[in-house]
Amino acid sequence: MFLFDADCGVCQNGTDSIRAKVAPPVDIVAYQSVDHRSLDVSDEDVLEGPVFVDVDGTHVVGPLAMARMLRVARPPYRTVGSAMLLPGVRHLLNALGPVMYRNRHRLPGATPACEVNAGR
Repeated sequence: MFLFDADCGVCQNGTDSIRAKVAPPVDIVAYQSVDHRSLDVSDEDVLEGPVFVDVDGTHVVGPLAMARMLRVARPPYRTVGSAMLLPGVRHLLNALGPVMYRNRHRLPGATPACEVNAGR
């Protein structure tokens, strides 16, 4: 399962594109529409970025969530996801991901709800 913030226009547009173009065999759902705590995903986790919850119940947050979701998609997306998990790339994404997520309200298509601290 891939959890995203449906209140954010950037996140909603991104997941709409992923559904249409990538079509991964993963449930892509708004964290607001599920009991994420029952999945052992905290409120802090969903406010740090998208969350990928694996079938075994483990989860990752942020760019690693995107990479894990892409790894189960069809080629060539599977290759992109694997590349995102390479040591150097993974470390770069882990450094940039939180900065990008905190500033998503500045991206094209953003709404006031995209600001991470907005109403939360």
